Amino acid sequence: MRYIAITLWLLLLSVVGNAQPGKGFQQRHQLLRSGNTTADKNFYLLTVFGHSAELKQVFARDTLLKAAASRKAALLRAGKSNLAGFKWSAADSLQTCLELQKLYAQHRVLFDYMINGELRPSGCYERFKNLDNLTCLLKAWVQSMAGMNHLIDQYGFSKGMRYPAVDSASYDVHSANYADMVSTMLHYLNERVKNKDLFYQPTLSVALQLMGLNNRDEPSRFEPLEKKENQAAVTKAKQTNWKSYPYSAIMVPGEGLEEGQRGISPISKIRCDLAADRYRQKKASFIIVSGGFVHPFQTPYCEAYEMKKYLMAQYHIPSSAIIMEPQARHTTTNFRNSERLMIRYGFPLSRPALCVTTKDQADYIEDSRFDQRNIKELVYVPYTDKKRLGDHELSFNIIKDCLQIDPIDPLDP
Repeated sequence: MRYIAITLWLLLLSVVGNAQPGKGFQQRHQLLRSGNTTADKNFYLLTVFGHSAELKQVFARDTLLKAAASRKAALLRAGKSNLAGFKWSAADSLQTCLELQKLYAQHRVLFDYMINGELRPSGCYERFKNLDNLTCLLKAWVQSMAGMNHLIDQYGFSKGMRYPAVDSASYDVHSANYADMVSTMLHYLNERVKNKDLFYQPTLSVALQLMGLNNRDEPSRFEPLEKKENQAAVTKAKQTNWKSYPYSAIMVPGEGLEEGQRGISPISKIRCDLAADRYRQKKASFIIVSGGFVHPFQTPYCEAYEMKKYLMAQYHIPSSAIIMEPQARHTTTNFRNSERLMIRYGFPLSRPALCVTTKDQADYIEDSRFDQRNIKELVYVPYTDKKRLGDHELSFNIIKDCLQIDPIDPLDP
């Protein structure tokens, strides 16, 4: 992996393309959909590719990319559990990047239209917005390629996970039974997958199906949020007088269950109680409950959903005042994911938000080591101006970088 990273980094540093620096997320932009929410959240670049008939023709006609697709399609036909063959090797990685660079030069108008019209305004690659178009494209591809490899490692070989205690495969990946399951899966994909001549499609299909094989569909649960659990709150946000409240929202991180517990955890109840107090004090017009299906392993209970139910039942807080964020798997992404929703729902970035939680977690968040953990796992700190206000409160400001997707954490990209 080190060789791949160094090679690609050197390549990307050498690129000079058509510059569109600074053009990023656009509030009114509608994200494209592929029909697979998990794919869209992890690999938005590939979703965009799939919506362009012209680009698909360019890829299908390219000799090198077509050969790469054929090699992996042959593995599907063989049906053997050779998952390593679907990964992008160091040589494949470099060769594919160079080929995309060549194709960009040959079809610049077509690629620029896609990058400026979809990639940049989507916000999914917000941290690349100050790069020229070609570099933005290549970095988005490298991220997608690394994400596909990671998924195969995680659910094919049970390695490389960020949170192995809760994110690992549901089966013994080294067992004969799992090998048989994988073989069955490949035969199934060989019949079902369309566009196997696209250079990324065989690997993408295998990576996503491995998630399905392990019952890991967390990214798609409750979606689309803005038309389901969060619909009333999204409508209310458009009518909110933000100047009437000192904070844009009250964010409440969830706490996972212990083995044998059901529903909402005792600590999550306390955090909701604290948040309800602040809501009644009119510190904000919205409460954001954040937390996914995390503890214990393969739990059927979503922290955010259980907290929302508790706030409505215990305090009669209306659904229109509660935003549910059901994907976060750690405190780092409680912040990142909550901010994503605030940005996409039109909350003002100029106003601070309030994190309300128990003192132990507030101490943890305040500590500079929490910032360092964000940098280690997310590569950036997903907030600015973090301030401790009391035993149970911290304020923070929202940043658009939180929109950047992260397929290295495929259950919460």
